[in-house]
Amino acid sequence: VMLSGLRPELRCNRAFALYVFERRFDDAEAELLHTLGEKPSLASTYVRLGMLYGARGRFDEALDVLSRGQQADPLLSTLAAAEVRVRCWQRNYDAAIALGRKGVELHPYLHVVRVNYAEALELSGRLEEALAQYQVASVISPDLPWLRALEGACQARLGRMGDARAILEGLEVLRRSEYVDAYHMAIFRGALGRAKEAVAELERAMAENSAWLHLLEIDPKLDMLRNDVRFRRLAKRQRAF
Repeated sequence: VMLSGLRPELRCNRAFALYVFERRFDDAEAELLHTLGEKPSLASTYVRLGMLYGARGRFDEALDVLSRGQQADPLLSTLAAAEVRVRCWQRNYDAAIALGRKGVELHPYLHVVRVNYAEALELSGRLEEALAQYQVASVISPDLPWLRALEGACQARLGRMGDARAILEGLEVLRRSEYVDAYHMAIFRGALGRAKEAVAELERAMAENSAWLHLLEIDPKLDMLRNDVRFRRLAKRQRAF
């Protein structure tokens, strides 16, 4: 900013960070809208505003913003990934799968497109297909431990507890020397049926200010914990952040 002023690209990044790390929804929304006013051709702003609206449950606005982004840059890979994610949050898994399949065809080497497609497949009960997509994503980006956590959760849901536990043990060893996101470890432990450990991971995610916590109340992968009184207490604390 000191070198070049608050350019639209920097404003877009800062605005999304205000939401992800400080949960300042109104400020983030205002800054993203300001960015679009300054540079309506900046397609990444539509992605972030759409994700922000989607994570707040404002699905119609989210999909409208993402549609406008498609007009600005129809081949932007993160736009394809974002719409799949919003459809999953909406629990419209058929639409998410159709979009995910198209996204993978257009952007086969982008891990986030495959991950979002995998989540749509998993949430609709197509676990074998989901696992295949998670595994390809891990090959594309082998240095992302949270991908391994999602793969392990899918293995657990398939009943392959030996494979799941092996992934969990590997991630615990990795934790001794590298950061492993606790939010995804919560999803993993929840899939293993360890609700108490899953909530403890979410407590850790809050202590570490995980970049994924803004999804706590919308993420269908956490639905197995929503009736847990400990989870409800934690969600209440998160709302008061």
